[in-house]
Amino acid sequence: MSNVARWLCMGLVVIVTGSGAARAEGAAAPAIGASVEELLDLARMMNPELAATALEAEAASARVEGADALPDPRIQVTFDDISKNEAGLPGRSATYKYTMQQELPGWGKRAAKREIAEAGSREAVALREERVAEVLMRVKTAYADYHRVHLSMDQTADLIQVLRALVELGRARYAQGMGLQAEVTSAEAERGALTAELARLEKERHRIRARMNALVNRPSDAPVVEHPHLRPMPAETELEYGKLLERAMQANPALLSSRAKLEGADGETRLAAKNWVPDMGLAFGVVDRRNDGMRDGFEAMVSLNLPIQAGWRRAAEREAAAKKRAAGEWLSVARLHLESGLREALLSLEEARQVEKTANEVLLPQARIALQSSIKGYEAGSAESIAVLDAVQRLKKFQIERIKAQFEQQVRLAEIERFIGGEL
Repeated sequence: MSNVARWLCMGLVVIVTGSGAARAEGAAAPAIGASVEELLDLARMMNPELAATALEAEAASARVEGADALPDPRIQVTFDDISKNEAGLPGRSATYKYTMQQELPGWGKRAAKREIAEAGSREAVALREERVAEVLMRVKTAYADYHRVHLSMDQTADLIQVLRALVELGRARYAQGMGLQAEVTSAEAERGALTAELARLEKERHRIRARMNALVNRPSDAPVVEHPHLRPMPAETELEYGKLLERAMQANPALLSSRAKLEGADGETRLAAKNWVPDMGLAFGVVDRRNDGMRDGFEAMVSLNLPIQAGWRRAAEREAAAKKRAAGEWLSVARLHLESGLREALLSLEEARQVEKTANEVLLPQARIALQSSIKGYEAGSAESIAVLDAVQRLKKFQIERIKAQFEQQVRLAEIERFIGGEL
């Protein structure tokens, strides 16, 4: 067997065994991303979006503590019986009154305000969890995309190696008068196209790395582990629609947020109804008539506001009722989106799983056999180089389909976990 033929066989062995082309890139700092779990932990701690939503949730929680507090009391000092002096101007006051006043909201108003604040706090927490789920899904998707581009680069480099050996063999055959110049140029053109594809994938790898670093609040050019490993897919028994939907109904952040919004709107409805209940004012005072400096009296006061301004109260009731109905509609929309989105993600995942299975069990093995046969035939002179190029193209196509199917599964798995509000 000639040296060129040996190179061809070596390239074929690389493809058949699945060993990737070695690429090493120096890094000044330790690389992250040995696993997607590591990136997820970093995102939870370092992502600025999650930090902002956590502070918003903390602010909403702080509002609960003072939601049902009484208004500040008022101190009033009154000067009565002010006499006139010789110039006809106000002179000395004969009576001083020192009064403390406290307003008491009508029955049930404080409790309603606290319920509204508590619902707002739950909504803020749910919104934070929704943002967490969204960011984590982006991390998982970016990590899967990073794996996709690395695998594509490996397989493209392997095919370039095969074509490089094919070019050498074509030149040797042409020199011996056994082949045509067109065979060499066709193989060179195909190799050039794959080389350009490899360069494009390299730039895409850097873009994905920048995206991953942004999600964990690191410089865009910070090192990331090369050749990441995909997360294993869960068993089919864990991907039953009924079980996942039941779990999602309890933990889906968007659904929890809509429920909290409805509870807050319900509290506003009760508070609007309480506006017809009068507020009470209490006051207690000390009277000092300046009779030899002795305080010789006290006074007390009870007041009620008269809820006779019906216009704004009825408007507030209509507003609260409309907000409650709207919140109920949004809750229905959230449930609908959850059910349809979860089912769509599951069907897409199953479709991608079937595509990968077909590629692994049928398409890729047959494509590798075809490539091996065409190489042997070309070496023996019983086949043309076009047969080898066709076999390379076919193998490349099936490899791309498998990589896309693997990536699609990872994306759909991330979507499902966002829907159910947790990991599988």
